Amino acid sequence: MRRRFRRGFTLVELLVVIAIIGVLVGLLLPAVQAAREAARRMQCSNNLKQLGLALHNYHDTYKSFPFSTSLKGSCESGSAKPAAGTIRNARGWPGVLPFFEQSALADQYSSVQAAGHYDRAGIGINGDAVASGNAAVVSQALPTFLCPSDSGNPKITTTSSAYQISSDPSFQGAKTSYDFQAHLETSTCYLWSTRSQSTRYMFGTESNCKLRDVTDGTSNTVMLCETTLDVKDGYTAPWGYTNWTGAGVDISWRVGTGGCGGAIGNNPDQGINFWVCCSWRSPACASDTRGSVAHWARPGSLHPGGVQVARADGSVRFIGENVDYLTRVRLARIGDGEVIGDF
Repeated sequence: MRRRFRRGFTLVELLVVIAIIGVLVGLLLPAVQAAREAARRMQCSNNLKQLGLALHNYHDTYKSFPFSTSLKGSCESGSAKPAAGTIRNARGWPGVLPFFEQSALADQYSSVQAAGHYDRAGIGINGDAVASGNAAVVSQALPTFLCPSDSGNPKITTTSSAYQISSDPSFQGAKTSYDFQAHLETSTCYLWSTRSQSTRYMFGTESNCKLRDVTDGTSNTVMLCETTLDVKDGYTAPWGYTNWTGAGVDISWRVGTGGCGGAIGNNPDQGINFWVCCSWRSPACASDTRGSVAHWARPGSLHPGGVQVARADGSVRFIGENVDYLTRVRLARIGDGEVIGDF
């Protein structure tokens, strides 16, 4: 009888198959990562859309948009300096909670007492954030306020009184990836109403903007802007109270000079961190940090190529990192009368 032999794989054939599988996996993984980022970016867009609609529902109810900040403890001078004993360190977001299905949390918040205890000038706090329950409310990290592409820390963990809710370390301020397009202020603060119509943004200290005030057109004006949860200097603003940095995000922030060359980590593989300046650091921009803009209240994201914004009409738009400074200024202002081209 003739014997039959079963032929198997040779070592060379096995190595070739493994090599082919490796190449296919190498080609497939970037596509999978891109698909995941596309899904995260869509969720981020949905968050902004939800917040934009909530603001419009707020406007329909109260006939104006909320303030970005009110009775700030960081103010030592200017027309918005609080009177003695009136500091509340309030933000406008707690009032918007009922309009995106957070009524239960809103019911726990007292709008007549302080949301935080920061009092730079010793003016005097109105109420107690811990005793009133406000500290527990503004410590809640809400998914709607967080970009899913951003893996940064959603809480403010520092023990510095400039950023804490109170001296009780068990209460940590919850950050937001999206914030009002607002004037940036620290120790000198100006009432939104005292700013000229040609330079005014939709939000600011004690702002009460109405849709009729947006004379440049609601589709030509930024209402909300995205930022990163981590920054190289300071802390991203909490949604529920104001501190040294809790004022909003300014898309018109101009890139400075000196050491930065424009932006930190401006590489699609690292995440986009742009329109930032840290020239006053020593040494200036000594190192890049993935997912961190150089300074608080600057626009940025981990989406390749730019950030997402919500316009005053409630629509969401992706703004590329190469949009020029003047265009961003015109998008920020509500009534400067300047024409905005394609962006």
